[in-house]
Amino acid sequence: MADPKFQQHGGAHAAEHPPHGPYWKRMHHSPFFWVAFIFLMAAMFVYVMTNNLALRPGKKAREPVPAVAP
Repeated sequence: MADPKFQQHGGAHAAEHPPHGPYWKRMHHSPFFWVAFIFLMAAMFVYVMTNNLALRPGKKAREPVPAVAP
């Protein structure tokens, strides 16, 4: 096993734990990911439920402009 392709880095302790794979495959285990996910979903929910953030509290809807008679 003197081949440099198979050398383990990090000392004797690193040999006890196998590599966990790339970060993008295991990031869903992070609490930061889930907090960000919940905030993102809440923002999307508010955006959709308020009709493009068009609703303003306490404001009346504008009256439609009458069409010009021919």
